[in-house]
Amino acid sequence: MNTNRLRVGVIGAGNIATIAQLPTLVQRDDVELAALVSRREDPSSLVRRWGFNAAYKTVEEMLAAQELDAVFVLTPRSEHAHAVELCLKRDVDVFCEKPLAPATQEAEHLADLADERGRILMVDFNRRYAPVYTAGREAFGDKGATFCVAQKNRPGSEYRATFENAIHMVDLLRWYCGGEPVHVAAHAAGEDPWEEDGLAATIRFSTGNTGVLMAARTAGAWNEKLDAYGDGKTVEVRAPETVSTTINGVTTSRELSAEAYGWATATDTLGFSTAVHHFLDRVADRAQPLTSGREAVRTQRLLDQILAAAGLPTEEQTGREWASHAVNAS
Repeated sequence: MNTNRLRVGVIGAGNIATIAQLPTLVQRDDVELAALVSRREDPSSLVRRWGFNAAYKTVEEMLAAQELDAVFVLTPRSEHAHAVELCLKRDVDVFCEKPLAPATQEAEHLADLADERGRILMVDFNRRYAPVYTAGREAFGDKGATFCVAQKNRPGSEYRATFENAIHMVDLLRWYCGGEPVHVAAHAAGEDPWEEDGLAATIRFSTGNTGVLMAARTAGAWNEKLDAYGDGKTVEVRAPETVSTTINGVTTSRELSAEAYGWATATDTLGFSTAVHHFLDRVADRAQPLTSGREAVRTQRLLDQILAAAGLPTEEQTGREWASHAVNAS
């Protein structure tokens, strides 16, 4: 038996937590689920299902009652900043759902706080941990992709759709192309700037590489894909299942189908479980996560530039701050 288990708290146990993080956490014999924060009137079913030691109504109550090593903040985005700040000030390492905060200035404050306190702060940009995207990125090495086109399309919009959902692809463009943005051009569709019908953008990076974002909310079905080119190589990702790499006319394909990947679910194929393991490993070795708070700020700052270039707001709409919701696996 492992007697040096990490005492972990979880804030929020909605769809994303039950699909992604909690099934991964209960598989680790070095983790003790010490505490849950839930708004449910009676969270006893969650406590029994996942094996929590105790449940609390607020983050403040949990932190007052428990000595924790790490906390997972899995609430809607409007609640992220408050919970993350409280945990960091108690010198607890934090894993936070994306985005880190509704406003980039808030996110930057949290990244600064984590540095000041010497804490690990990681944001769940899980696509960087998905096997297909990881394999595609490895093909380009330190130079990155000369051109990268990232798309996340789906039918129907939602409040702040690009910020809530297409931010995943913005983060992938930063990762694949490298460097910092030096020029951004963008165009949005639709009449409601708070619930746009989609957005397209072109980003020129300091590396000389170029990224293209497509986020169509007028599509006929959900799809997520990425095409990247450079140094005589082509990478085609069709998430979450396939990645093809072509070098000098020879194509190698990898398919993460149910049969090929041990009946894997989105928890594995979209990188959710690997992200959890990555965070816990960084808690142990104190190295910076791939998607640290500081990295998340850079992605959010680029997203702000894209939104501004498209004439969309970069802040929450007054009165709708609570319209965000916990993301699901899609």
